[in-house]
Amino acid sequence: MSSKRNTKENTSKKKHKHRKNKHYTVLPYIKYAVSYILISMIVFVPLSIGIMSSAVSTVHKAQEVMTKGANELVLDNSFEKCDYSEYLDKISVGKRLGTVSCESVGICENVYYGINRACLRSGVGLSQSSYIFGEGGCSRVAGYPSSSFRRLSEISIGDEIFVDTFWGSFRYEVVSIDSSFDYEAPETDSLLLAVQSGNEPFSAQSGEMIYVTAVLTSKEVM
Repeated sequence: MSSKRNTKENTSKKKHKHRKNKHYTVLPYIKYAVSYILISMIVFVPLSIGIMSSAVSTVHKAQEVMTKGANELVLDNSFEKCDYSEYLDKISVGKRLGTVSCESVGICENVYYGINRACLRSGVGLSQSSYIFGEGGCSRVAGYPSSSFRRLSEISIGDEIFVDTFWGSFRYEVVSIDSSFDYEAPETDSLLLAVQSGNEPFSAQSGEMIYVTAVLTSKEVM
């Protein structure tokens, strides 16, 4: 009986010793992890704070130096009747040209010279590389699908589009509606309205556009 008791005691001691060995085997790894976290907090946190402070300071200095005109184009909304030659002497990016409207789809927007964020937030923009309205070629106008041209896709062939400017009024009739990644503007006296085909997130990156082509049917100029 005594020998059996001794055997059980020895077995129990071995198990207890094994558990202790396991405990001391894991403990160094915990120490390493805690040490790494403490070193990271001591070294990297102050470094990150220093970088962020420097970045904020740089932004504030830039804001003090840059004028409003350097940050964003200031639009010219003045409207004075004049003839075409007088207007060409005053033309500049951000200048309001007049309005474009299409009753059938509820469009009535200010038209600005230039396609940029400032112009498109306030209306639609006439491309600087296209013809002025009534000049003899195609006038290319773009707008946002979420605001100014949100209903452009509802337009139909035969609908009328009106453009009123400083130097005259122009009436166009829609002759084609296309959805594509590229489109060749007509060479005749016409109007081309363009908008992104979708208003979903990242739809601007798809490159697909809706193009509405309208030909000039009548005009009254000063």
